[in-house]
Order: sequence, then C-alpha cells, then structure tokens
Amino acid sequence: MISRRHILQALPALPMVLGSSAARAQPIAGKPIRLIVAASAGTTVDAAARFVAEPLSKALGVPVVVDNRAGAGGAIGSEAVAKSPADGHTLLFTGVTHFSARYSGEASATYDPVKDFKGIARVCSAALAVVVPTDSPYKTLADLLAAMKARPGEIDYGSGGVGSTSHLCTVIMNDLTGTRAKHIPYKGNTQAVTDTVAGVVAFTSQGSGGVMPLIKAGRLRALAVTSRERWEALPDVPTGIESGIPGFEVASWMGAFAPAGTPDAMVTQISDGMAKIARSPEFKAFCDKQSMYVELLEHREFQASMAKEDARWRRVADLVKRS
Repeated sequence: MISRRHILQALPALPMVLGSSAARAQPIAGKPIRLIVAASAGTTVDAAARFVAEPLSKALGVPVVVDNRAGAGGAIGSEAVAKSPADGHTLLFTGVTHFSARYSGEASATYDPVKDFKGIARVCSAALAVVVPTDSPYKTLADLLAAMKARPGEIDYGSGGVGSTSHLCTVIMNDLTGTRAKHIPYKGNTQAVTDTVAGVVAFTSQGSGGVMPLIKAGRLRALAVTSRERWEALPDVPTGIESGIPGFEVASWMGAFAPAGTPDAMVTQISDGMAKIARSPEFKAFCDKQSMYVELLEHREFQASMAKEDARWRRVADLVKRS
C-alpha cells in the first residue's frame, strides 16, 4: 500500500518527468511545412533551399514543400512569411536580401526584418560572379570599369530587383571605383541572367547556381568573382581584389526564418535539424560543387546576429540612395 508520505515524496519529481516528456515531444507534426524561397528557381538560394528541404523533411517527419516567391529584390518572400501564421508550418529561406530589400528595395514593403521574424539557422554563404555575354567587348573587369568611367550611367546591368544582392554588388563596386552604371531591375535573377546571355544588358552579378552552367556552356564569360579567393570551379577567373578593387568582397549568407510568434520549441527543433544537415559531408560536397561555403549559425547565434545584419544593410542602402 502506498502511503500519503510516499506520494508527497514523489511529487517534486513530477515536474522533471513532465518536463522530460515535453522535451521529447515533437512540436512539428501534422501538415506539411511550406518553405518560401525569396528567389527565382534555379538560383543559388533556390538550390540551397531544395537541397535542405529533403533531409529536413526526414528529420521533422513532415513534408517540406519549396515555394518560390521571387520579386522586389527578395521582399515579396519575406513579406509573405511575416504575414503567415506563426505555427511552424510556414518558413522563409533567403539571404541578405531579407534585410537589404527592405531598405533599398520596394517602398511598399511593410515587414520589419528583425521584429517580425525569428532566426532559425544560417547554413551557408556564396559570393557572386560578374558575368558578360561571350561576345561582349569586355574581356576583363578592368575593361568594364574603363567603359563605365568613359560613359557614366550608360553601361547597363541586370539584377534580381532593387535591393537584391545582384543589385547591391554593382552598387558597391561602383562606390569603390568611382564609376556609375545603369541599373535594369528584373522580377528575379533568372530573367536578369537570360537577358545578359542575350546581350540585352551588358552584365550582371550572380551566384554560381544561376550562371555556372552557362559559363561552362560558353554562353557567359566571368570577369571576376567577389570572394576573397578564386573559385575552384573557375580557377582562371580572378577575384575582384586581384582585378584591382581593394575591399571588393560581396557574399550572401543563406538561412531560414520563422514568423516572430513561432514557439521557441518549434524554432529550436527546426534549427537542430538544419544544423545536422549543415554538418553533413553531403552538404559540404554540395557547397563545394556550387562554389559556396558552409557557414553554420544555429538558432541563438543567428537570432543574436539579426540586429547587426540589419544595421549593416541599412548602411549599404544609403549607397543605393546616393548612386
């Protein structure tokens, strides 16, 4: 027979038992997760999101469906997630455009990149390649810069929209070199690349996922890459720094966000799943192939970095306004 004393002795242990059960519970369950990608299909951000989606689905036990929402330099995707239910089933996968597009992009964007979101995890980063059509008269980055100096504001370039990384790359390059180019914004990077191949615009700056197949096929020529070191896949293409522009490094990290009200238990569970993927040899091999770098920040670190990223891209937005 169990005495009252034994029952009272057992009571302090109950919260621990219940807490342990809660910790083991799976907060993500039931309906699929919609992973909204703030970029066009075929871009580097899209490629990373699609690689992550399958193993994340297995880790969480629910389908993860990629939903591309390109436009407004990335602001459309971010805004869609900001307005979604905070139930862990609508997430955002994006890059620095989450911040930059808000300040240098569409004036109608109403989301706050910090207050309206919780950072889940950052998984990788990618630099860009400055590319021209293969029949372009510009054989080197120095050639392109010389033309922009000779004809300020006349040499045009395509981007994925105002505030996109492909836009800001040229803004930064112009600021560092005292040159000026004519910006032609598109609804997504895919369209900007297509028109660069066709010679509609003189050049564009894009991640490897969107241009590497076209470079290999001889339809685009890379003048420079914006990383500190040359890309393994393009060993003969110099960096922007090697091309004579000190400090010309532009890279975009990629990661996931949830709406601000999403329960911490859900955010942590998704972050743990993404961190496991980012540490896998398969993801490392994928990044190497895409000329990207594994760059992992789990939930707490990523969340803590958001205010700093916000301030950084506000400063870059000031360059846009002056350009």
